[in-house]
Amino acid sequence: MNARLLLLITALCLCACTPADDGLALQADYLQRLSNALDVEPATAFDSSELTRYRLPARRERLIEIAELRISLLDLLVDVRRCPALQQQISQRNNSLGKQLTPSSRLAYEGDLLRALDACSEHLRSQDQQPLRNTLEQLAQEKRAQLPGVFWNALNASPEVERYLRFAEQPLPPNAGEDNAALDALTQLAAIGSALPDALPPSAEQLDPLFFALHASDQGGQLISSLASLTHSLNQGSAMLQSRQQGRPLCPTGKATERARTLQNIFVKYYAGGLQPYLALVDQRGQAWSSSLRSLSGVAQIPPATREYLQQLSSDEASLWADFQQATARHVRSWQDVLNSCGLAPGQSGWTGQADSVDQ
Repeated sequence: MNARLLLLITALCLCACTPADDGLALQADYLQRLSNALDVEPATAFDSSELTRYRLPARRERLIEIAELRISLLDLLVDVRRCPALQQQISQRNNSLGKQLTPSSRLAYEGDLLRALDACSEHLRSQDQQPLRNTLEQLAQEKRAQLPGVFWNALNASPEVERYLRFAEQPLPPNAGEDNAALDALTQLAAIGSALPDALPPSAEQLDPLFFALHASDQGGQLISSLASLTHSLNQGSAMLQSRQQGRPLCPTGKATERARTLQNIFVKYYAGGLQPYLALVDQRGQAWSSSLRSLSGVAQIPPATREYLQQLSSDEASLWADFQQATARHVRSWQDVLNSCGLAPGQSGWTGQADSVDQ
C-alpha cells in the first residue's frame, strides 16, 4: 500500500471517528461517564425533533397590515419647494425603487421622512403657510402612530432576523468565538423598538449593519439548540444522581467509598473541567440574548404570534431560557447532595479539587 493511499485511509477514518457535533458529544460523554460511575441506567439521548417546538410561526401570522397614507403629491411638491429634504423623500418613495423597499428599508425611510416633515413644519412656522403646516403635522402624527407596526414588519419579514431566531440543527461548539456584533445588534434593535414612536428609527446607514450582523451570525440558532440540549442533559444527569442517592446511597455510613471517590473524579474532571466551561459559555451568551428578546416582547403593537414565540424562548417563567436556568441549578444541587453525603464536597475534609490520572 503506497503512502498516499495510507494517508487517505487514515484521514477518512479520523473523519468517521470525529463526533458530528462537539457540543452534543461533550454532553453525551459526560452523561455516559456519570452513568458508569453511578452504576445506573444510561441517559436518554437528546432527540433533535424536540427543537421543532421552537419553530418560528408562519410569516403571515407575524405581519401587520399598515394602511397606506396618501396625500396629493403634486400639491405637496409645489407647496414645499422651500423644503428640499422633504421633496427628496417624497420623490424617493414615489419612484420605482421606493415602491420596492424591503421592510427593513421601509423602517429607515419612515424615520427619514418624519425627520424631513418635522424640519419642514418648523421652517414653515415663520412663513404664511399655516394650512400646509397643518397638513404636514397631521401626516406626521399619523406616520408616527404607524411606526411600531412598521418596526415589527421590518423584523418579522426580515430574512436576517428570521435566520438568527431559527433553531439550528447543531448547538454552539464549545470553542465558539465571540458573537458580540450580533448580540449588540439584537440589543440595539430592541432599544429602537422600545423607544418608538417618541424617538424616530435611525437611518439606513445605521440600521443596515444591525440586520447584516444578525445575518452573518450562526449563533442565534445554535444557542437555541444548546439551551434545549443542555436542559435535557442536565435534567438527565440530575435524575441519575438523585435516583442513586435515594435508592442506593453511595456512602450509607457517611464515609467515602471507592465508588464515591470515582464519582468525585467525574465531578472534577468531566463536570467542572469539561461541561462547566461550556455551560458558562452558553449562559454568558444567553444572558444578553434573552434580555434583548424580553425587551422586544414588550414593544408596542407586537403581533400576538411574535410575542408568544419570544416569550417561549426567553420569558422568566416556563421558557427555554428559564428551563435551562432551572436545570442548571437542579444539577448543582444534585451534585452537592451526593458529595456532601460522602464528605467529598468542596470545603469538606475529603475534597481534593484535583482529578486523578485514571480515565473513568
